[in-house]
Amino acid sequence: MWSESCLEPPSLPPAKTMSIYLAATLLATILSCLALADAGQVDAPTRGMALMCALPALAWMGLHLAPRARLDTHPLDRERRGRPLAHFAQHSSQPALLVEGGRIAHANRALLKALGLTARADEVLGMPLDNIVHPKHHRRLAALLGSEAASGDAGVLTLLRADGVPWLARVSLFRGERSPVTLLQFDTPEALPDTGPDRQWGNRLAHFAGEILFALDNQLLVTWVNPQWERATGRPVAESLFLPFLPLFHLEDRAALTKGLRQLQNGERDSLTLELRTLAGRALGPRWVELRAWPLDLPASGETGIVGMLLDIDQRRRSEEALRAQRRSLHTMLDNLPGMIYRGQNDKHWTMEFVSEGCFELTGYTPLELVDNQSASFADLIHPEDRDFVWNYVQMRLTRRERYELSYRIVDRDGQTRWVWEQGRGIHSSRGEFLGLEGFITDVDSSRGAQEEARRRLFFDNATGLLGFSLFLDRLQHLFVHSTCVGYPFALLHLALDPLEEIAASHGPAMAERVMVEVGKRLRVVCNDCNGVARHGNGFAILVADFRPASLAWAAPLPDAPSTAAGLSHLADALTGLAGRPLRIDGHPIALSARIGIAPAPTQCSDAKEMLAAAAPST
Repeated sequence: MWSESCLEPPSLPPAKTMSIYLAATLLATILSCLALADAGQVDAPTRGMALMCALPALAWMGLHLAPRARLDTHPLDRERRGRPLAHFAQHSSQPALLVEGGRIAHANRALLKALGLTARADEVLGMPLDNIVHPKHHRRLAALLGSEAASGDAGVLTLLRADGVPWLARVSLFRGERSPVTLLQFDTPEALPDTGPDRQWGNRLAHFAGEILFALDNQLLVTWVNPQWERATGRPVAESLFLPFLPLFHLEDRAALTKGLRQLQNGERDSLTLELRTLAGRALGPRWVELRAWPLDLPASGETGIVGMLLDIDQRRRSEEALRAQRRSLHTMLDNLPGMIYRGQNDKHWTMEFVSEGCFELTGYTPLELVDNQSASFADLIHPEDRDFVWNYVQMRLTRRERYELSYRIVDRDGQTRWVWEQGRGIHSSRGEFLGLEGFITDVDSSRGAQEEARRRLFFDNATGLLGFSLFLDRLQHLFVHSTCVGYPFALLHLALDPLEEIAASHGPAMAERVMVEVGKRLRVVCNDCNGVARHGNGFAILVADFRPASLAWAAPLPDAPSTAAGLSHLADALTGLAGRPLRIDGHPIALSARIGIAPAPTQCSDAKEMLAAAAPST
């Protein structure tokens, strides 16, 4: 510290010293002339002339020196009072500066070094003091300079170094007596910025980094950003400093960001990584960035700031969004497929690693129950009679590295047997290693049933010699139309075998099929060019258009008018007796009973199909 006792006495400027010297010389000359005149060495005319010359000179000097002395009193005093402050600031080992009118009048070397402005000393002079003070302390600075408080400790101010790092320094204020000049002296920072090679490489790295680097103070204001900020956002670095950090991000992301940054400052976490949408980019819309941040201790203030970086991940996020959209479309397609897509292992259990949602409708099991055999293995669902066939066929195709296609039966969760069709292939790595199976399984029970029905009809028609149902229906439609036009008589009857379902339950479907074949052979006697029989459901449809006795010999004896209601009833009884005779198949006696129905007249039906439906006997 300094005191008034150490100040040197004031000295006059050289111009004023010369004026006094000339006045003293002129006065000495006049006195010498007067002394010589008294001694008789100078005559009276010469003495008078000397006095006449000296008086104007004395008058001019009096007018010149006296007023100038009075006018220069204040500048001389101001300079005399300001010189000690400037002298102290210049020679002090602590950072100090002089302020006049809110601008920097002088900054010593210690301050320039602490601020990192040693090479820019000329730019500092005349600069507003606000330029090197953190905006949050501008009001404090204005109050400090505008107050009439006595010299001494003035609290703390946050100064800004050239690299943007804040410096919280304790300041002492000194005022000259009746002087507008103010001296501000700051404590020496604990650690001045390093200017060694590491620091230089760090500055280069920050300058040329392709990612945005930033620093925040404890109020989450931006105190420093690297040049990449301007390249990425188009905002000048100078205009972005000391602005709030949070408004730079999307409103929906600010809550999570604020929480994370506060946790860093409170010591609740060591680092923070968030994916956010920033609004500071050049694009009109938000842009995705990944924020990585860490706490930064500020020893001078005892506060905690934030340092971090912003990584541009917008392209990656957009790619991920597109991929998720594709996956959603794929899952939607898989869920709507009438079947099950799978990926599994080639083992005896057919262990599934993945199955689509369609497995529930197909098997009655959810994907979670089938994957890794949690509730049931897919091998357990395959019909016992088809398991060996499925295993052997798939292994043969895999050995040849060929796709496999096959149909087999499964038993679903409710115990129902279903026909399914499967197509799949083996998956191999680039080195030829077998990885697993991928394929598709769908329900073909309805189509398989139709195929089986067609196969049975073809077999039945070939075995019995009866009409095919389509041919029978065409003949019936022809007779229906012809009868409506000309009144041609014909009859349509429907014979049903009652115990057929019991036979299938007791002896199997094959036995029931053989019973139908045997009964069909019995009814073959009805067929001729006009009359015909065809299988229909669990019975037979019988068409009679030829009522001649020779054509109805199987129903003899015939009534006089077989086309009448009484005659049709006689024909119905004959057909029932013909079909109801007992059978013996493979040594098994089988009792049969039949019911028969007669269709109404064609005039009471709209078409042949309605007439056939009306002919079926009620149970």
